[in-house]
Parts: sequence; C-alpha cells; structure tokens
Amino acid sequence: MLLVSLLGFSFTVSAESKTQTENGNQNKNAAGIRKEPKNTIDVLVAGDSLTYSSISPMGLWNHYGITAYVCGQPGQMMDETYDTLKLAFETQKPRLVLFETNVLFRKQEKAKEKKNLMSKLYVREDSKGFKLRDGVKPYQKGAYMKKTEKKEKMPEQVEMYMEKILKLCREHGARLVLVSTPSPKNYNYRKHNTLQEYAGKKSLIYLDMNLITKGLKIDWKTDTMDQGDHLNLSGARKVTKYLGKYLKKEFKLSDHRDEAHYKRWERAAKEYTRKEEEKLKEMQAMSRKEKMKS
Repeated sequence: MLLVSLLGFSFTVSAESKTQTENGNQNKNAAGIRKEPKNTIDVLVAGDSLTYSSISPMGLWNHYGITAYVCGQPGQMMDETYDTLKLAFETQKPRLVLFETNVLFRKQEKAKEKKNLMSKLYVREDSKGFKLRDGVKPYQKGAYMKKTEKKEKMPEQVEMYMEKILKLCREHGARLVLVSTPSPKNYNYRKHNTLQEYAGKKSLIYLDMNLITKGLKIDWKTDTMDQGDHLNLSGARKVTKYLGKYLKKEFKLSDHRDEAHYKRWERAAKEYTRKEEEKLKEMQAMSRKEKMKS
C-alpha cells in the first residue's frame, strides 16, 4: 500500500548519495512521524542509522507499553536533527527525546538541497522507524572500550547546534537524554569521556551502552550486521529490552497497552511480532549453516 505524504513544507536533507539510497529517501522516518495520531508518542529517538538499527519502538511497546518513534536518518547532521525534532514537535508532545550521540562526532556539513516531502511516495509500515535487519557479519577485533583519560574532540558547531536542540526541547517540555548504542566501529572510551563531561556540564543524563555490552549479553559473533558498525535484529532486541526497563524505572513512563486510544498499536504489534519471528528464524537458519561450514 502506498501513501502520499501530504506535507506543505520543505525539509533540509544531506546531499550525499549514500544517504539518499537507503529506503529511497533519507527523510522517510522524519516524514513518518507526521502520520502518527496527534500527541500519542511519549519518546522520540533522534540520530543517525544507529537509531533505527538499535532501538525498536514496537519492542518497547510489546514489553512495556511505551509509545516511541525513531526519527533517525542515515548520516544525519546536527541541523537535520534540529529540523526533524522541530517537525515532530508540531504534532507530538513527547516526554523524552533520546539522542543517539554518534552524530555529535560527525563533521558537520550544511545540507545543499531542499526536498519537498509532498512529492514523495512512502510504503506504509508500522515499525515506527525501526528497520528489521537480519544480516550477520561478526565483529572480531576484541575489546574496544579501553579505559583512558583522553578525550575525542567534537567537531566545531556541534555545541552550537546542541544549544538550539536543548532550547527546542525545553520549549516543548521534553527531556533530552543522551544515548550511545553498542557499536565498536563508532565508539571508544575517548568519546565516552567527552560525552560524560558534556552531559555533566549540561545536567543531562547520559547512557552509554558500550560500557555494559556484557550485561546486555551482546554477542559480537551474532548481533551485528556489518562487523560492529550496526546491530542487527538480534542485537537490537537486547538493547531495546534493556532500554525499555531503564526508561520505565527512571522516568515512570505510562503503559498504554490497555488504553482504547492505542488499539492501533496493538494491531501493529501483532504484525511486527510476526515479521520479527520470521526474521529471527531466518537468522538462526543462516547461523546453523555457517557453523556447519566451519
């Protein structure tokens, strides 16, 4: 089923060809939030491709009744994060904005093109921005969070954009939480130190899951799709379950599963769960074949 995005505005995107290929259009997730009923999303997730590879809103719903939406974009820049959140706040009043921090270390480049979302066709899907990825390519380089006092410098302009994002969240009554999802390719202890220092300076909560991969039971032989860059479905399930428990405990988010207004979430959850189970079976079958080869 196809749905025309009826939005009367232009939205800034990156002109890099890499970011334009995934799902046909970089702004699919950003536009998707506009299809959600007004003021029904409690948690917005912003950032780059690590967001929709690591955090499953339907998983948060199934386990905890949390309503979340991933607005992540491939190769997202800070100005795009700001624009995406500004767009989302037009129709939603989330309690939390989870900001995946990989964006903070990306060299910032101004977007070179304007794309009008009204001209785009999107396939309707109910995974709320998450991508079910079943590929498996192990990470085999060992420990990557080696303790050090050194820091990784953020690119210029990042703090300026962060001030705008923080102000935007305050104006809309949303609490910003910094989150680093497991990724050996993108994280190290130098970045952790920088983010911890910044979070302390701005009185922000910072959750670095790269420090707790053992507790999460992440298996880098089976839980990454591309050798430690992104998690696959197996890894995302582990991150999502932990994250939901954390959010429930720290922020007392409501469980909407028995509320009549959220019946469409129940229907979407059934379809999502069916797809998820199919993907997991495929992954298990592939894993068995690989073991037989070795």
